[in-house]
Amino acid sequence: MVYSKMIDRISVMNRARLQKRHDRDTLVKSEAVELFEKYKNDPLFLSGIVLYWAEGTRLNKNYRKYQLAFTNADSKLVSFYCNFLQRHFKDIDKKDWRAGLFLYPDIKPKEAVSYWSGVLNIPHRQFIKSQILESKGIQNRKLKFGTCCLYVNSKDACLTMQMWIEAISNNLCGGNSAVECLLAKQDATGSNPVRRSI
Repeated sequence: MVYSKMIDRISVMNRARLQKRHDRDTLVKSEAVELFEKYKNDPLFLSGIVLYWAEGTRLNKNYRKYQLAFTNADSKLVSFYCNFLQRHFKDIDKKDWRAGLFLYPDIKPKEAVSYWSGVLNIPHRQFIKSQILESKGIQNRKLKFGTCCLYVNSKDACLTMQMWIEAISNNLCGGNSAVECLLAKQDATGSNPVRRSI
């Protein structure tokens, strides 16, 4: 009897937790489409989304890994993406950024970390262990400091980026704005999330 009550209590707590996360996800998506409407004429905003769309990792629901990961060997592109993150993901503290390098055997890890530390403007301690790749020939010598991957672990950020990419691709909205699409879905389900200030 005691065991059964404990199981029932755990089940109730799990359902409450899942509902809370669902409500949070709905709120984040709602805010994301509103932000898209607000900044859709900002070149940095649109360019940053398209850049991540081309070079970033995809949200993998199967593994429940919510991580924005942007990888590139061009320091100017990486720097541009950093500016985009700082301006449009203000809830993410730069101290939570993590970076990893993909290097060939002829590249010195310490020099590479120092270089990318300057590009990202983050300390060495925020870099994970570099991965050494198998050398494929002289053409790889052009990558003097290897390739950098910038990681941000945040489900909210992943959902936001996902909504922004969908808004740009416009595949699911049938020509309507992202806000109109989301509002139509909310009207159909009867949901009306409480909004945070933006």
